[in-house]
Amino acid sequence: MPRDDKDSPDRLNVPWITEDGYLDPTKLPIGSTLTQAVAHDAGKFRSACRTLTSMALGGRTEAAVFLYGLLAFCGDDRAKKESVVEALRHVRTRQSADLLFGELRNTESSTATRRYINTILKALEGFPLASVADGFEGLLSDSRWSYRMKRKFREILGEIEERSRRETTE
Repeated sequence: MPRDDKDSPDRLNVPWITEDGYLDPTKLPIGSTLTQAVAHDAGKFRSACRTLTSMALGGRTEAAVFLYGLLAFCGDDRAKKESVVEALRHVRTRQSADLLFGELRNTESSTATRRYINTILKALEGFPLASVADGFEGLLSDSRWSYRMKRKFREILGEIEERSRRETTE
């Protein structure tokens, strides 16, 4: 049965819903998402991070900027920070990479922080070489990192360099 025109997204004044019924993150209002992001509810927080990621991937620079600020807003709450880091994994800008390397520099390596550090490293794996080469070189020259961690940094950097070479030759 055809859809009644009175139910169309245009008539309902919801421009973020396409004619096909899909969500258009480039037109989604950001206010309610920001409210969720600063809520104390962990589920709402993670949902807001995912929505902000979709908006940023859709070209909404303000969503990426809010994710940058959200990382600082989380303070010492590593669980929330992990959600933001996972969101920034998809926002592959130089600013995101710099923030993630800053997190590594400000996080003491221990068994308690291992998961968080690994989340950051996993996020950085997908970034372009130009955005992460200097950051990894800085970590490799930092004496506070163990031989084991430096080996991990070298492996990740090597994988990124190899991916970059393959992309260049294709």
